[in-house]
Amino acid sequence: MGLGKEFEEFCSDLFMDDEETEEWNNRIKKITKRLNKKYYENNDSDCEHMLIVGSVGRETALHKVSDYDCIFELPSSKYKQFNEYSGNGQSALLQEVKNEIKLLYPSTKVKGDGQVVVISFNFGDIELVPAFKQSDDSFKYPDSNNGGTWKTTKPIPEIDESIKMNVDSNGTFVDFSHLMRRWKNQVGFKFKGLLIDTFVKKFIDKQENRLSLSFSDYYRELIEFMKYLSEQDEEASYWYALGSNQQIYNDDSGKFIKKAKKAYNKIKDINEDSDDAIVELRKLLGKDFAKDVAVAKSSYYIAKAENEEFIEDKFSSVNIMYNLKVDYTVTQNGFRPKRMRYFIQNRLKLKANKKLDFMIEETNIPDYMEKEVSWYWKVRNVGSEAIKRGQERGQIVQGGKTISESTNFSGDHFVECFAVYNNIVIAKERVKVPIDTYFGED
Repeated sequence: MGLGKEFEEFCSDLFMDDEETEEWNNRIKKITKRLNKKYYENNDSDCEHMLIVGSVGRETALHKVSDYDCIFELPSSKYKQFNEYSGNGQSALLQEVKNEIKLLYPSTKVKGDGQVVVISFNFGDIELVPAFKQSDDSFKYPDSNNGGTWKTTKPIPEIDESIKMNVDSNGTFVDFSHLMRRWKNQVGFKFKGLLIDTFVKKFIDKQENRLSLSFSDYYRELIEFMKYLSEQDEEASYWYALGSNQQIYNDDSGKFIKKAKKAYNKIKDINEDSDDAIVELRKLLGKDFAKDVAVAKSSYYIAKAENEEFIEDKFSSVNIMYNLKVDYTVTQNGFRPKRMRYFIQNRLKLKANKKLDFMIEETNIPDYMEKEVSWYWKVRNVGSEAIKRGQERGQIVQGGKTISESTNFSGDHFVECFAVYNNIVIAKERVKVPIDTYFGED
């Protein structure tokens, strides 16, 4: 039987739809027209000098994309002006472009710092880079950090290679680029889009049957791809991007490699025709995989609780761009508090009547963003005792950077934390809370 039909339906739902594309493009056109009037005399074109880059440009962006990356090509005279600027000319250039866009959107939040001008709408951000096209089709762009410098980017060969790769693979390239984005958003870890597309290309290039792959092959190929990712070097300093050979830096010790190892070990021995395959794929890709297929409950299948909420239904999009680590302290009268890692390392389950204090232990969300982040938490009680008591819970509530709970009854419960910025979920983490009260207090 296989899962070909389920993969085909799921993958088709991951593409950007016409409505969201039109909404983004209409705003891009307005900005393009405004900047052309500013920088090119008597030019009111809404398309010239603007290049859509990033995952949208490479045609690998997911439905409900949260950011639209674009480059506006400035005339070379502007480079001379700001290169000879007294002080940080790169910052001055960003501010000039920001102020021009602010005239177009006076009530919209517009920031110009670092390397981009960010225009924040209620459905996501347009990240615009003012740049100067070079003779080799690369772009020189401003970096206002550390006093200001000029840097170079090469998006055109990356776009060309992605589009060619998708044609050559009969669509498998984009499908797997989508599946990897869905995986990192579901599990909750940073995995750069350009790096995803690069590894998908490398993997497909290795496949002898790449021209004849069909959806019925996707389950087996997904297992093989997770294996391939798990074998990458965690200590590599960088990887070379598809098309451009630009360096993509390994700035989080290859977190995707550890996640891929875990995913591979979960699914490598599961028969495609079993309910367990769908259960595990939903854990990796989200609840909408094979959404119309009912599966028999197994010991580790978690059915939706009554009134349970899911983060992807509450905000405009989920785009995990940063890593988040949540831990908790276990406290009981008469005992010294212990971190949860103590219980995990010693393979101990929590007993009754303990206080649990959850906290955000670590995140790489930039300080300027974290100041505007809203934190949300979800407590999910799992198991027969939770069902019997009517206390499965599962609502998502806004809170601070800490919450407190208590251990009351047995079950493999879990707590999730979400960082939300501009209506976008940018980081998330789930921690298990295994409780066994059968033997009473310890």
